[in-house]
Amino acid sequence: MELYVQVQKAFSRLENLSQCDLSSQELTSKLLSELDFALHELKIASVELIEQNEEMASSRQKLEAERCRYQELFDFAPDGYLVTDTEGIILDANIAATTLFNVSRSLLIGKPLAIYVRSDEHLIFRTRLLEIKKGTVIQNENWELIMLSGKRTTFPVSITVGKVIASSGGKEELRWLLRDITKRKQLEEELQKADKLESLGVLAGGIAHDLNNFLTVILGNLSLVKRCTKEDPKATKYLQYMEEAVRQTANLTRQMLTFAQGGQPLTKAVSLYRLIEDDSAFALSGSKTRCELFLTEDLPSVEIDRGQMTQVITNILINADQAMLQGGTIKIHAKELAVTGENNTLPLQIGNYVALTITDEGAGISSQILPKIFDPYFSTKDLGSGLGLTICYAIVKKHGGHISVQSVEGQGTSFTIYLPVSNVQAEKEVHEDILILGEGKVLLMDDEESVRQTANEMLTFLGYDVELAGDGAQAVRLYKEAFLSGRPFDVVITDLTVRGGMGGKVAVSELLIVDPDVKAIVSSGYSADALITDYKNYGFCDVMAKPYRLQELGKVMSNVMQRSRKIK
Repeated sequence: MELYVQVQKAFSRLENLSQCDLSSQELTSKLLSELDFALHELKIASVELIEQNEEMASSRQKLEAERCRYQELFDFAPDGYLVTDTEGIILDANIAATTLFNVSRSLLIGKPLAIYVRSDEHLIFRTRLLEIKKGTVIQNENWELIMLSGKRTTFPVSITVGKVIASSGGKEELRWLLRDITKRKQLEEELQKADKLESLGVLAGGIAHDLNNFLTVILGNLSLVKRCTKEDPKATKYLQYMEEAVRQTANLTRQMLTFAQGGQPLTKAVSLYRLIEDDSAFALSGSKTRCELFLTEDLPSVEIDRGQMTQVITNILINADQAMLQGGTIKIHAKELAVTGENNTLPLQIGNYVALTITDEGAGISSQILPKIFDPYFSTKDLGSGLGLTICYAIVKKHGGHISVQSVEGQGTSFTIYLPVSNVQAEKEVHEDILILGEGKVLLMDDEESVRQTANEMLTFLGYDVELAGDGAQAVRLYKEAFLSGRPFDVVITDLTVRGGMGGKVAVSELLIVDPDVKAIVSSGYSADALITDYKNYGFCDVMAKPYRLQELGKVMSNVMQRSRKIK
């Protein structure tokens, strides 16, 4: 534009000169001068024009680069972005949106977004769209919707919508951000399950605690009655059946405790050979399946809670039996395994383990299902809870071990349990009719009167003088009085949990102040407290899990009494 003006001015000056009354020589000189000036101005204007063109070209390049960057951001954003008109007709979609809906971009554009909304949520979608159009809803407010893919599968999304004026045409458009929240919803469901499981766990723990108290009364009195009817073989046999039923009920409470995420293992050295022999016979009793044991008695002892490990082995054996509808053979192998730092592919600490493998001849497990079998609530059985193998996994993990599975469809399944080897050799099992009697002064504290009375009868039968306390405070007072009078108690047995009163943990901490040499035994029907597995650090000499028999009580008392005798 400026160049055109300069040229017009030059021509105007030349025209004025031509009308002047000048000689031809003067006119020529003036014309040449004006022409030079005009050419000079023209050069300057042309340079400016070139610079302006270059600036415009640079601006166009920058705009194009910005457009490309925006398109890349739009296309490769991790969330789905859609552009629609105010009626919800799709005008544009990024790559994430096409992936989300499993539909190509060309098929998305021009379609109403409503066709990708689940039918029962159409009213919500239409209402919200109308509110956005009228401006009666807050823009960029998140809301959730269930949408449909091109294959008509559902998925939940979080939606944010904004209304803008389009740069082309000046029409209103809606910008939609759609975020797949499937994983978040799954996590929320798992958290809800965990909350329910925790609530059930607390309930299960409380029930197990009370049930073990009742079982202590039943089992304790049974063992006393057996002693009184020893001359009657028939009565002894019936009482033995009852005792076995109580012990199986006690196993059920252990399952409840493990379900409650309590039940810390009370480990000791156990002969795996004897454990497998007993558990396999019990689990497969009355079954068409037979069991072949490939174990030797010289296997090293393992450091386990016998009751919890019985639960694991029994569960796997029952599953194996159910996998062979027509019967078959379950083979059990065991071998010692040293885990070192070199080429260790197992999630185990360095050390010595026994690898116990249980193999069935059943239908096997498909490769799709195999990775899920230890997941909570996963079950292939119609009436299965999906917690059996999860609990087995948790128990083995708490023992510092590992459980793995291998399976081939049509050929069978093998579970391998890795258990840590004990530093000591398992004690030989004492025949149940052998009682270890004793003598001494015992203080027994339990908040359940029936448990106090039964334990009192058992201790008296074993030869001990017993004094009773209903809670920790009373136990501390009685112990202080006896200690200061020069007639101290040899042993204190305390319940761990006392409702509305002082429990065993606090009571023994106070007794240690009175008498640093106090010999205390902790007794509990609920082993979620860390004290049970680490009782020595809390001032206790031994632990006795409820329910217990006369024989077990006599053995623990004998061990502690040997430590309680003082040189006078």
